Amino acid sequence: MSFLTRIRTTLWHHKWKSLTGLIGLLAIGLIARAAMTPAVPEYLTEVAAKGDIVQTVEAVGTVISEKDLALQFRSSGIVSGVFVKEGDRVRSGQKLATLRAGNLSASIASAAARAQEMEAQLRMLQAGSRQEDIAVYEANLANKKASLAAARSSLETSKTAYETSKAKLDSLKQEANTALAGQVALAPSTANQKLTTAEQAMASIDDIFSQNDVQDAVVREYAARYNDMRVQQQRTKDALTGARSLPSPAAYRDAFGYMDQSSAAIRQVIETLTTAYNLINDVHETPYFTASDRETHKTTLSTKRSSAQTALSDIESWSKSLRDSAATYDTRITAEEGNVTSAKGSMDRAQSDILTYESAVRIEEAQLQLKKAPARPQDIAASEARWRAARADLARASADYADTVITAPTDGVITKVEIKAGEITPIGAAINMLGSSPYRIEMFVSEIDIPKVLTTQTGSIELDAFRGTNFKLRVAAIDEAPTVKEGVPKYRIKLDFQYPHDELKIGMTGDAEITTGKRQGVVYVPRRAVLDQEEGEKIVRILGADNTLEERLVVIGMEGASGDVEVVSGVNEGEVVVVLVKK
Repeated sequence: MSFLTRIRTTLWHHKWKSLTGLIGLLAIGLIARAAMTPAVPEYLTEVAAKGDIVQTVEAVGTVISEKDLALQFRSSGIVSGVFVKEGDRVRSGQKLATLRAGNLSASIASAAARAQEMEAQLRMLQAGSRQEDIAVYEANLANKKASLAAARSSLETSKTAYETSKAKLDSLKQEANTALAGQVALAPSTANQKLTTAEQAMASIDDIFSQNDVQDAVVREYAARYNDMRVQQQRTKDALTGARSLPSPAAYRDAFGYMDQSSAAIRQVIETLTTAYNLINDVHETPYFTASDRETHKTTLSTKRSSAQTALSDIESWSKSLRDSAATYDTRITAEEGNVTSAKGSMDRAQSDILTYESAVRIEEAQLQLKKAPARPQDIAASEARWRAARADLARASADYADTVITAPTDGVITKVEIKAGEITPIGAAINMLGSSPYRIEMFVSEIDIPKVLTTQTGSIELDAFRGTNFKLRVAAIDEAPTVKEGVPKYRIKLDFQYPHDELKIGMTGDAEITTGKRQGVVYVPRRAVLDQEEGEKIVRILGADNTLEERLVVIGMEGASGDVEVVSGVNEGEVVVVLVKK
């Protein structure tokens, strides 16, 4: 019997056991496959939309009434009269007290006089100009023309002085350059000779420090100082190269700069040799670098430094000789340069005066023609406007006078009088009264929300007693200090109704909100879609068309009351953003 036949026979005799085992193996295989297959994540998404974002601050609001009124003068002064006492009942607009108004009375009188003056000018304009007025304008025009002629004459005089001084200055410079030409011509050769001496002195540094025994001793002990010296040495070489590359001076003043730069380069050579000398002096002896070697190198560097110092002294002596020779010319040239500058200043002033007087002449001519011409309707209208402005000033002065009077803002009862006739106005309230006032809404908000609230903002409240009705509000006052409510510090806000509501009662409560911000036409996404990174950045996950995720940096703006947040940059309208990933 073959092997396969025996297997079939065995399976047939134990067919139920075999079937059970096969099913078990199949189940194990399916479970293993499911475990090894990665789970496909499920995304909860939203589409980035474009529209308006509204930010609000919400809290419970309570209807209150503030009837205690503290009345005070809008200006300071001495009380002249008090017309009420405690317990008096007053009507809205009733005069309660006044101040002495001596200055204000004078202001009213002055404003009245100004108004009369403007009215008189209007009447004169309507009547036309007099010959006497025209004569005055003609005299002013003649005066301006005379001033213009004087300015033009001054300009010509200044031009002559400027050209004379400039010609004299050019002559002096030419004379100086001619007299000093021989010395100036020697400047390049003199400087190059001394620069050569300095370069030879610099070469001794390379000769000494290129020796192996010196290298070994210096680098082993003073590697940093050695490197610094090499840097200084290279700078000195660059300075020498720069001095040699200067163009030959064309004038004696150019020679000063030429020799000064050569002197500066040689000074650097002396400083570099001193640095090298100090470094060699500080290096300790080694088996290959002996005290005798050190003294020999020190002597060499000292000798080269002396030769560089001699070269510097020679070049400075040469420069001093040139400066001494040029001193007389310099004095004369400087004086003449001052004359040129002074003449140029006179020219500029004369030109400025000409422009000024030309403008003044044109203005006087126009004013004269205007004076001769009959009054235009536009001029009469302008004069009438000034008259009306003066009358407005009179009205303003009268209003200021009204500030010295306290009147009752509403019906009520006087509760306290703090002033007497002859006294100075107090800092606080002068008169207190209990009056009729419209209802207000009081709400308390957290310290997180209070920075968003401003007195210019509006809001609304839906009272529990009037469901479905939103009463319009406006922020009237914000407390500077917090009030502890149920153990938590909160800030009180008072809001006024836009118009009175007699149907309300004190103590009614409801849901109040203040609109603290609005963005129109912006892209926004759910706030849950914005993730905070450890570095403080914010990202949004964008789901592509091929079901791939892209983490994108975003800049967010205002957060709306509905849970959406403005995206300033990073997300475009219509893109799919991931709010939640389910795995």
